[in-house]
This record gives sequence, structure tokens and C-alpha cells, in this order.
Amino acid sequence: MINPIRLFGTFVIGVSSFAVAYGQPQVQFARDTCVKVKDGKAQEYAKYLQDVTVRLAKVRVDAGVIASYTIGQAVAPVGRAARCDYHIVALYDGFPPEAASPEQTAADMKKAGISMSREAMIAKRDELSNLVGVDVWRYREKVGTSQKGGYARINYDNIHAGMGAEWATLESTGWKQLAEAASKEYGTAWRVASLAMPSGASLPYNGMTVDIFPSWAALGKGIPTRALWNKVHPDVDISAHLNRLSTIRDVPRIDTVKLIEVITK
Repeated sequence: MINPIRLFGTFVIGVSSFAVAYGQPQVQFARDTCVKVKDGKAQEYAKYLQDVTVRLAKVRVDAGVIASYTIGQAVAPVGRAARCDYHIVALYDGFPPEAASPEQTAADMKKAGISMSREAMIAKRDELSNLVGVDVWRYREKVGTSQKGGYARINYDNIHAGMGAEWATLESTGWKQLAEAASKEYGTAWRVASLAMPSGASLPYNGMTVDIFPSWAALGKGIPTRALWNKVHPDVDISAHLNRLSTIRDVPRIDTVKLIEVITK
């Protein structure tokens, strides 16, 4: 049976060093901050995102510090069942820099027209929300573009020990071509990434694929997976490909988010 969850994308898995060999294309990394909003603070936090977080992000994207900035709001699961109410994702060309200094943050806030102090901003953020955690992902494949108002289905993969290289190859030589065809015909996008930090055998996932759809209707409709596969891989059986994937990785969790902000230069 074809898994209908497969289109959104795959985030990079940490099967290699952070470093990139000289002459190789620059690798992109994403810092994904998982935020849980405190009870009764949903509306106030949404306003904080627009008045502070988004304005500060635009300054940093314009300055070239961040390549893009995306905020995804939980759709499924939601409420207490959701690990993250928001995914706040900063994309970088190369390994992410250290966090901005207090002085740089204050300067960026001034450029953004944010009148409160850095200390007041942090206090307000902590009054409204809790930080659940931060994942740093290394991108392996990117197809298509995401847009504000779209939906992303995040497929968390737990790649079995010693199977990282084969997992990456199966995604780049199999699903990538289908994703490219779908992007042209349906406006979808796809990502593959490996978890760079944190790491360790006890983690529930170490890789990610992401399927991105331009609208709620497109998410519900999906794509004609088998027809597209047969078009781009006429000599490869899709069932055999998916069966092989299922033997080298598990999918412990799938989250769906709405892209409420996508900031690029």
C-alpha cells in the first residue's frame, strides 16, 4: 500500500560531520524552536509574534543573517496533545551562528521599531510561553518553495543504526524526482533533513521529511502518487521502494502545521 503521507519533504539527518568539503555547494541548516503557549495566553502570544518576533525576523533576514524565517502553527495534533503549539524555524546558509549578543539584539530591535527593551521583550515572551526545545537540522534536499498560508506535514523518521546513508540515497534518487514533478504540476514542495543537534541513540527521531501544500484544500486532496511515480520512475516499482524504506526507518510521529509566516528577502 502507498503511504499517502510521503509528499511534504524530508529534513536532513545527522549521518555526517557538520563540515562541508571545499568546493561543495553550501549546506543549509535550520534551527527549529518548539514553543508551547501557556494556558489562556493564545491570543496574546499570537499578537506578540506579529508585533515582536516577525518584525525582528524581518530585520535579520534583510541583513542576511538568516536566509528565511518560517512560523508554523499546530493543526494536528493541537492542544495538550501537541508537543509544539508553534514551530519557529530560522534557515541559515551554513551552520547557524551563535545567538545574537544583547547589544546586537537591542540594535536589531531598534531597526525593527520595537520600543520595549530587550529585557522586557524576554520577560513578555516568558510570561506567555514555554520553550520546549530546539532542534538543528541539516538540509539534504529541497524541492519547491513554501508560502504563507500553506500547510506542512512533518514526517519524523527514526533511521535505524547504520542505515543513514541508504535512507538519504533512497530519498534523493526516489522521492525527490516525484516531488519535483508534483511541484511543477501542483505547487507543492518537499524537504529532507538530518538531525544535527541534539544527537544520541535515545532520541525518538533523527531524520525528517516535510510535505508542503499551498492550501488546506491541496493538503486534503493530496497528489496522484502512483501516477507521478510511474512517470518519473517507469522502471522502478513504487511498492518495492517504499517497502525498503519501511525496513530501514520507522515514523514515530507526524505533525501538521499551518505556515502563518514565511519571511524571505
